[in-house]
Amino acid sequence: MKPKTLIPVRPRGQAHKLIPVKVWEHILRYLYPSQLSRVSMVNKNFCAIVSSLEVWSRMFVIAYGPKAHLRTLVGVPRSKSYMMFMCSSSFHVCERCFGRTGYNAGSKFKLPLPIPVLLPKRSTDTVKYLGERFDPNFTIRMCLSCRQGHISTYEEPLPRRIENSKLNEYQLHQKYPCAQDVSGFRFHVLRTASIEETMVIQTMRQHFGGDVGITAFKESTEAYDEKTEVRIHWYQLQE
Repeated sequence: MKPKTLIPVRPRGQAHKLIPVKVWEHILRYLYPSQLSRVSMVNKNFCAIVSSLEVWSRMFVIAYGPKAHLRTLVGVPRSKSYMMFMCSSSFHVCERCFGRTGYNAGSKFKLPLPIPVLLPKRSTDTVKYLGERFDPNFTIRMCLSCRQGHISTYEEPLPRRIENSKLNEYQLHQKYPCAQDVSGFRFHVLRTASIEETMVIQTMRQHFGGDVGITAFKESTEAYDEKTEVRIHWYQLQE
């Protein structure tokens, strides 16, 4: 009996080296910036690949304008400095349109907020906002405009308890204080009539960019800005 042919086993953690860099670059193009930053933490090889992607320089130009100047970091390649700078200011940059929302936005719901996103496992899958494949940990930061477009495509389910309920003006104020910020509601009309609760929620979701925006309504932006300042300060220390 012939002896079995032994297959050489690669050391654990070396499998990624068998795939050409160009292939990795093509694969990583389908990830969002926050996902790319996580991939860059795998090891030095992945960090070099991720930091060399053009997405960081394109993101910088869109967020800060074509005339903005980015000083290179000491001892760090220019491509990586874009990644480090964009990661440091990521709390104020939308991952979908790369638009930037400045400090002191007034209301937190106007800032890029983490919203759950679903991708199909196969090309034949039906994409749903919520379902068996929903992972609440898979989120990306979207600005208000992008969130509004997102929830129009992937509609958030309405609570069953409000299917047939109606609200008068007093109940609307008590149950949904943030509704008074929506120009679509005319409270003087509600004095003699009621409004369907489903319509209230749908209108508020569109105005605030989904439930995540409603939750962030009137929350202070100070903590949000402080986190960004800490990140940017870390970036400046690298110069």
